[in-house]
Amino acid sequence: MSDDLATWLTAQIDAAEARTRDLLAKTQRNDLAVKEPRLLGRYIPGWHDWPDVERVCTERLAELDAARRILDLHPNAGLRSAPESCGSCASYPGPCDTLRLLALPHAGQPGYRDEWRPQ
Repeated sequence: MSDDLATWLTAQIDAAEARTRDLLAKTQRNDLAVKEPRLLGRYIPGWHDWPDVERVCTERLAELDAARRILDLHPNAGLRSAPESCGSCASYPGPCDTLRLLALPHAGQPGYRDEWRPQ
């Protein structure tokens, strides 16, 4: 079950990263388009929000990187007796609280199991 959660969570992080990078690329393309000289002085709705979108995307990518690093600290997610297990991993059967909490923001995605909810 732990391996299932780690595999599912890795797929969710991959998908979230792809969506975030796509949004960031679109925002950057729009920002460049607005700087076109023939558009200077014209009102373009939402142009002022693009730096905020870029900042939020950058923060999200950093969060996803941190989640990947936390997953990397759990190389033997399904093996409770492994020396690499975190303190939470060894305390009870099933995925540790760390992995359960990492998965919680993705609970609305297909494939999430109720048994993965933090205890």
